[in-house]
Order: sequence, then C-alpha cells, then structure tokens
Amino acid sequence: MSEDIDTDLEALYALIERRQTELPADSYTTSLLTHEKGANRALEKLGEEAVETVLAAKDGDPEALTAEAVDLIYHLWVVLAMHDVDMAALREELDSRN
Repeated sequence: MSEDIDTDLEALYALIERRQTELPADSYTTSLLTHEKGANRALEKLGEEAVETVLAAKDGDPEALTAEAVDLIYHLWVVLAMHDVDMAALREELDSRN
C-alpha cells in the first residue's frame, strides 16, 4: 500500500466493487456478498469488527486498534458497496459537513 491513505482506501473500495461484479470463488469478499444469510452476514461482520475496535481502544493497545480499525473499514466498505454507496457519495457527505 502507498503512503497516501486516500489512495489506499479508494483502491480497497474499487477492489470490493470488482469482487461484487466478478465474484471470484476464492475471495473472502465474495463469501460475504453471496453468503446464504445474505446481507445479514456482512452486517454481522461489521458489528463484530466495530466491537473488536472498541475493545482494542479500551485496552489501549495501538497495534490491535490499528488492525481492528482496518478490519472495520474493510467490512464497512463491503456493506456500503452492497448498498451502492460509492466513494463520491461519501466525499460529498463529508464535504457537506465542513
């Protein structure tokens, strides 16, 4: 990954969108997108990662917090892609709050 987090986040989101279209059989993202529980599986994972992020922060463990935050972002991106919320919409919302 590059030193530019915006580029990294956009690349991750683009990868998730490609997985959503291509659905490669060996992809974890595909497994979330096509799970028998449907969107609930991705939502459950998002909630699980949110809790793990909070616990890592509570424990004051920067390494664990960093790892869990990345997991949280990934699962959030999956849920957003499932609902056709793209990076442009996120940027627009952020801009409207400044």
